[in-house]
Amino acid sequence: MTTEGAMGEYRLRLSDDREFGPVPMETILQWARQGRVPRDVQLISQDDGVEYSVLDMPELARIVQAPPTESTGLRHPLPSSPSALIPRANPHALIGYYLAVASILLVFLAPVAIVLGFIGLRKVKKNPAIKGTTHAWVAIIGGTLVIFGYVAIFSIPTLMRSY
Repeated sequence: MTTEGAMGEYRLRLSDDREFGPVPMETILQWARQGRVPRDVQLISQDDGVEYSVLDMPELARIVQAPPTESTGLRHPLPSSPSALIPRANPHALIGYYLAVASILLVFLAPVAIVLGFIGLRKVKKNPAIKGTTHAWVAIIGGTLVIFGYVAIFSIPTLMRSY
């Protein structure tokens, strides 16, 4: 049977015996394009009560047997561009990150980097979609290491002279 000659209304019977319809063939074709018609559905003609398999109708069979072309609700992979790695929505974590790196040369920026890192972490905790956890931790750990590094550099010679 062809779908061209089958433009009447049909009920759809699923494998679990639930029925939908009656609906026109054009609606069934639209549902099939959306991936809403399984292959094992039976169509029951409203005109003569005859049951047809979805696969008995060439146009409908072509649609339900084709690979999906519309979104099935699966998440798209994250973009691989560098801009996807920069947490623009969390400026505290981002600025803290840059200040931690800059504090290697300008030690007075290290405490600011640590504070901004903690603020950035708090923002991520409130809204995980913001991102920036890694930048915040780099700001905290980097700032802390810079402070300890400078303290060690300047205190070790003093301790060595006292002995």
